[in-house]
Amino acid sequence: MERNDFLLDDNGDLMTENGDFVTGPSDDQNVELLLVLHKGELKESPTIGVGLNRFLGKQNTSLTEMQREIKVGLQADGYKVKSITTGDNGTFDLDYELEE
Repeated sequence: MERNDFLLDDNGDLMTENGDFVTGPSDDQNVELLLVLHKGELKESPTIGVGLNRFLGKQNTSLTEMQREIKVGLQADGYKVKSITTGDNGTFDLDYELEE
């Protein structure tokens, strides 16, 4: 099962095609937005958001705390985090699924 919604382009604007909005599978887009948004930025869902940039580039960032925030943030929107793998260069790989 996957969610479908309006899709965004690389600039975060609604995609259009032939004068109409484009819809399609949106789980990756939804998760990316959840990681970027801070709690309170969505008026209709003020508790949704991870605010990942709070953790990036800081010397005392707790990897465990960041992973917990990601898991809790995604779970609040119906996703289950299967694994989070971090790289030496600050990158991470996120494996998730939509809970049924």
